Amino acid sequence: MKIIGRLRDYYNRVMDLPDAPTKVARGAALGVALDFLPLPLISIPIAYLVARVVGGNGLAGALTAAFFKWAVPFFYLLNVATGNLLLGTELPGDMVAAAVTGAPDHWMGHLLELGLPFLVGAAVNAILAWLALYIVVRRLLLLRHSRKAMKHKDIKY
Repeated sequence: MKIIGRLRDYYNRVMDLPDAPTKVARGAALGVALDFLPLPLISIPIAYLVARVVGGNGLAGALTAAFFKWAVPFFYLLNVATGNLLLGTELPGDMVAAAVTGAPDHWMGHLLELGLPFLVGAAVNAILAWLALYIVVRRLLLLRHSRKAMKHKDIKY
């Protein structure tokens, strides 16, 4: 399946979840935010559990965390860049080349060497990603619900 088809399928699965828009948005945003943190593969069940604990939709959290696994290497590079920018350190010149051309075990080794800049960037990016996705998904869900209500109201019995 092409990436656009997968994105559309994911979008429809999350938007059709039978829960309050704020709960679905909270869960979906949490799933993406956890992908910025260094939690390989276990972020999916953690997203489900944490979303349930904080009053979000656990399925939306797990679906979002699973969908964005392909973007984790890019998220990690963004974490390093953000951390270096905030801490005033320099990004190693071979980091981008290693992440783009190297195997995952190679670039994971580079990330482990970065330590504090990576963790600071991960925290900041996770918060920003959560906030942005929460606002967007909530607005889309509210718009979708109001359109369905208008359509349902227009139907004459």
